[in-house]
Amino acid sequence: MDMQLYLKNRHQFPHDALQTYAGQHVAWSPDGTRIIASADDPLKLVAAIDALGFDSSEVVIEPVPYPDEIVLGAGL
Repeated sequence: MDMQLYLKNRHQFPHDALQTYAGQHVAWSPDGTRIIASADDPLKLVAAIDALGFDSSEVVIEPVPYPDEIVLGAGL
């Protein structure tokens, strides 16, 4: 996985499009251009990633907070 490419593309993903996944976990394509799967349970998300034929070690899984949710700690 090319992390620089992933981060470049991930930062360009539209915020409004990401908010449609609020309260869920999402799996990003290895290049960070798209969300390949989502689920409210991380274990279900890993199963979906595997079912799609992706290597779960090559994708980034990220929780998407609700718009009014405060997230403490480091972030993108």
